[in-house]
Amino acid sequence: MENDFFAQLKQDLAEYGKALGEVGQLRLVGIVSRVLGLFLLIFTLVLCALAVFAFIAVALIDVLSNYLPVWAAALIVCSAYVVLIILAIACRKPLFIHPFIALLTKQIRSEEELALKTIEAEHKADLARVRITGQVDNATRELNFFVNLFTRLWDVLKGLLRRR
Repeated sequence: MENDFFAQLKQDLAEYGKALGEVGQLRLVGIVSRVLGLFLLIFTLVLCALAVFAFIAVALIDVLSNYLPVWAAALIVCSAYVVLIILAIACRKPLFIHPFIALLTKQIRSEEELALKTIEAEHKADLARVRITGQVDNATRELNFFVNLFTRLWDVLKGLLRRR
């Protein structure tokens, strides 16, 4: 019976450790994907800003030399980069964060799925903890029962020996 108890306890502890590991992994994926997504967003914005400044400089030179068609073309290209910056900010989650989540987990495609999987993993960890706690409580209760039984038997034997 003791071997069964320890084997079950070992199995439950292993399940609990796996569940906690999964929770930690999913939380790490969430953090890393947000950090990498933010890094890529900032990198994209910096590159687009540099391009915008380059085209503004070209447009200013062209204005000063009084060539309106070249200046108009430079403004059109500059406005296209501004639109790209706005699109990058507006679509940052599907463009930057979700691909990293999908890349790091290979099964999860969005932050919502990641949150659901994290909740599921936390639930598994809680169930394993409750199961282990219940088994330890049962073992403690059994041990207390046998200790109390032995103590009472010992007291009865001592009482019988004193009467003689």
